[in-house]
Amino acid sequence: MKLITLATALLFTFSAFSQSNLKGKVTDEQNQPLMGATVFIPALQIGATTDLDGNFELTSIEEGTWEVTFRMLGYRTRVEKLTFPQNGTVPFTAVLTEDLSSLDEVVISASRNSEYLSEIPASVTVVGEVKLQEFSNSTSNISEILEFTVPGLAVSTGTFSNWGQTLRGRSLLVMVDGIPQSTPLRNGQLGIKSISPNDISRVEVIKGATSIFGNGGNGGFINYITKKPNATEKIEGSTNVWGTSNLAATDDALGFGVYQSLKGKFDRFNYYISASYEKTGTKYDADGTVILPTYGLDNTTIYSTLAKLEYQISDNQNITLGGNLYKSAQDTPFIPVPAEFEVFNEEGDYSLRAGYGVEGSVEGQEATGSTLVNGQLKYNLTEIFSGTTDFTTDLYYQNTENIFFYSDKFENGGQSVINAEKYGLRPNFNTSLAVNSITDISLTYGLDLLRDKTNQGLLDGRLWVPNIKMFSWAPYLQSTAKFNGTWVMKAGLRFDDMNLDIEDYNTLPYSPLGDGNFNPSVAVEGGKIGFDNLAFNVGLRYIKHQEFIPYVSYSQGFSIADLGSVLRSATADNINDIQLEPAVTKNYEFGFLSKFQNLKFEAVGYYSTSNLGTGVVFDENINSFVPSKQPQDIYGGEVSLDYFSIDNKWQLGTSYTYVEGVTHNTGNENNLVYLGGDVIAAPKWTAYVNWAPSEKVGTSLRLTHLGDRDRFDPYLDANDNYTYRHTQFPVEGYTLLNWSATYRLQSNISVSLAINNLLNEYYLPARSQWAAPLRTFTGAGEGINTKLSLLYSF
Repeated sequence: MKLITLATALLFTFSAFSQSNLKGKVTDEQNQPLMGATVFIPALQIGATTDLDGNFELTSIEEGTWEVTFRMLGYRTRVEKLTFPQNGTVPFTAVLTEDLSSLDEVVISASRNSEYLSEIPASVTVVGEVKLQEFSNSTSNISEILEFTVPGLAVSTGTFSNWGQTLRGRSLLVMVDGIPQSTPLRNGQLGIKSISPNDISRVEVIKGATSIFGNGGNGGFINYITKKPNATEKIEGSTNVWGTSNLAATDDALGFGVYQSLKGKFDRFNYYISASYEKTGTKYDADGTVILPTYGLDNTTIYSTLAKLEYQISDNQNITLGGNLYKSAQDTPFIPVPAEFEVFNEEGDYSLRAGYGVEGSVEGQEATGSTLVNGQLKYNLTEIFSGTTDFTTDLYYQNTENIFFYSDKFENGGQSVINAEKYGLRPNFNTSLAVNSITDISLTYGLDLLRDKTNQGLLDGRLWVPNIKMFSWAPYLQSTAKFNGTWVMKAGLRFDDMNLDIEDYNTLPYSPLGDGNFNPSVAVEGGKIGFDNLAFNVGLRYIKHQEFIPYVSYSQGFSIADLGSVLRSATADNINDIQLEPAVTKNYEFGFLSKFQNLKFEAVGYYSTSNLGTGVVFDENINSFVPSKQPQDIYGGEVSLDYFSIDNKWQLGTSYTYVEGVTHNTGNENNLVYLGGDVIAAPKWTAYVNWAPSEKVGTSLRLTHLGDRDRFDPYLDANDNYTYRHTQFPVEGYTLLNWSATYRLQSNISVSLAINNLLNEYYLPARSQWAAPLRTFTGAGEGINTKLSLLYSF
């Protein structure tokens, strides 16, 4: 017996000394540490997770040769065969490359918690940093980048404004790191172009009505997630310089820009700072005519800064202080010549001549554009309550100033400006519960507190939209249940309570059609009003087989439909006599995602209905544009296909978007009328071919095609002439072709050349067509133009 005991002890002692360790680091291709990557040996069923610096260690590894997998969301899984001796430590550094065709990109915005894209029962588009850099070689206008990359988003207006660039026919909410940039109390629709693409790490677009972030997102929301202060050295950075020019005409067409970023790590501190300056030149259409300067992008100066400072308090908690500024100011030497159109007959045959710019100035006119300021203090605490819960909270500040063009529609003329100031606090918890061996449940819950003050006045001091002060609080709960790795079910609810205080004001004499017929001024007594709404969402997704991952979902959205437009058009003398009610949208959706080796296919169909419209209509009785009071039904579909060759030298893809919508008078559902172009976009088709013949060379050819949308009949006006109503003008399609190429001079230096509108097609962007009855918004698109860039990283 003693001999057996002694032999056993010796065996265990020998076994203990025969085990090895694996110690190392996981980084990306830029040598940035990847926190949260998993290192796993399947045969031994042991693993570890990398820390903040990407470091890991596996202990007690048996002698032998084992396959070790390194995995991280959004990166290609790496498998290495490593040999472990009887004892000792095996060092290994794993470099993971971003998986452009990954189904499992990490998404944060859909439920305020990291989750796999393929497990979300909703339609989500993610534009990653690699793709953003590729498109930034062609343009610094983020709305043009999203036009191509996001199915369901209407085409760019070709201007600074995104009026009409709806998401599935609905209004959308724009955020930077979760901070609202839109001004829903008076929607100026300038939010999409609110940040430099160079400062964005990824864009997450959640489509369809959503109860995740509340007011303003009936069609979904866009969240720009800025770059993080991830660094391994004390000083790292990148420099980007570029020049631009129109090629259809070159007089004063040259533009330039420079971008500089720095980041580093000092002990527990990480920092990231950046600044950019851009100056655009004169822009011409394909015929060499100066483009209409209204809302224009010509002769514009753009400043952008971003700063973040992160402090690692301990292994499970950190705090980040950050903020950014984006300022765009157009100071053009041109004044607009309005468009002209004529409708010839009852069949609707017409002619349309775009507006254009001529040299001149308006006395006293200030530069138009936006100034957006964001500040955020964020605190993260992980693995509390026995390791089941993570806690995040942020305190944010946001300030918006949108200055519009000079308009003679005001009595004595003037320029209007939207001012909005927001303060918010958002404590958020995420708790994971292991119910049993086959069921995992996670709960995301918290509270949104928001104070928003908005008005719209003229630069000379006259007030157009009164001071509106809003305080809202909104508790929410989102739950995710995963069953046996086969089904994922998500459900949640959000209760919004919004309280508004509106000051006394006088409406301004205003002529919406610019015909000199000014509305009389009305003295309106302000007061307090309130809205509340309970929104609900539920979705189910089947995830067992990557060849077919279907989902079905139902969601609700809630917003105050451009309250400022209602107030500035008031005819009643008391705020309580103005009919105010929120727009509630219900969205039904079905879709699926499929992947076969290097082929990815996605298809979505949806139907949404709302009690009110989300656009404006012209009310002839009060001679003013007001939000639509009629219910809306919108339906459509999106398909996208992407192929990636095994060696990743070829990438091909295409997408198609179709949306249609109708409205009707309350109680008369049979008398359907098509919705205007400000709400419903014409069909959009995109296609691309990327070719990288070597590690140093990459090329891209991209096509955007807008289809026709002709849904409306002309009518006889008071002068017995045929004409079209506001927003109800036919849209004629066009096709644009863009090309770009990049050459890597060294591993950290590259040069790129892009030519946009390669065939120099003369076209009118969709908004220029459906807004033709207004005459002041109809300008041609830019002709052939180029951008030359140099990028240096260190």
